[in-house]
Amino acid sequence: MRRAHTSRPGATLLLLAPVLGELISGHQSPLEFLNPINFAVLALPYGFGALLCRELAVRWKKGWLGLLLLALAYGIYEEGLVARSIWDPGWAELGAIGDYSFWRGVTWTWAAALLHFHVTVSIGASVALAHVLYPERRNQPWLTSRQLGWCGAGLALWAPALMLLHPFVPPAWALVAATLTVACLIVLARRLPNPPARSRTERNVAPIWYGLVAALDTTAVFVAVFMLPETAPEWLPPWPASLGFVVLVDGLAAWLILRWSGGGRSWDDRHKLALVSGVLAFFAAFDLAQDFEGDFRGGSLVAILAIAALAWLWRVTVRRQADRGDADAPHSA
Repeated sequence: MRRAHTSRPGATLLLLAPVLGELISGHQSPLEFLNPINFAVLALPYGFGALLCRELAVRWKKGWLGLLLLALAYGIYEEGLVARSIWDPGWAELGAIGDYSFWRGVTWTWAAALLHFHVTVSIGASVALAHVLYPERRNQPWLTSRQLGWCGAGLALWAPALMLLHPFVPPAWALVAATLTVACLIVLARRLPNPPARSRTERNVAPIWYGLVAALDTTAVFVAVFMLPETAPEWLPPWPASLGFVVLVDGLAAWLILRWSGGGRSWDDRHKLALVSGVLAFFAAFDLAQDFEGDFRGGSLVAILAIAALAWLWRVTVRRQADRGDADAPHSA
């Protein structure tokens, strides 16, 4: 009985990450997502990555900044070593982006947008939602060492599995650069100083500002990287300007969130849920628009269910926060 209780938060995160990363994002339709082979090969590894990043950040006691560095390492691993999409000018989903920003072996704006996606959605939003669902367990490991090893093995096997489906081989320097960058980010996350305990004197802004910043940041990135090259190429600046814009808005959003939250020490579940809702707002709108403007893929149903689930969780979170009087534990993640 204890083992089942212990693994419940981990199992939840294992499923949450694929749902956010592949289904709510609109990358797969509901029918594609529910296909067992698709789910095992293309979706489930999101859960392995989210669990690994979350477990290491908690075991090392590195807080949200440590989690973000590990999420960045995950994003580079997926797009640089597993899918290898950032190196491939013929990647099927590039569209006009490849011709626009492919330079010296890298599709730069595509890489920036995907790293944004993995940090904010695949890892960040998934872990934040799991912590909101299991607040009493947020500072505890959710996996045994053996389970953590299985997650690592599953994530490692993802690369050869996708190589069979997409046998593009980038230059050796690209693989070496991605591997070294992932390793450096993991070491940097491990060596971060442990965050200090939360100060009761620290103040925070209202949760709505977290949601607005997240929604504006995500919308700005995806409009600049994906929509303008397809719909209004005559308005595009040279690609370094677009890349700089993505880095600027992401950096500003990260700075605001870390500053408002005291580095993740002085916020509560309402702020986290508002942040997640803001991140997912763009994708919910995208899912709805896809079904109404083209062939029906079921994305609108996913969007409606996601909005309803977030609304329900918001009511639960507000009630719970009021009951405990904003008494988060020190080092709360």
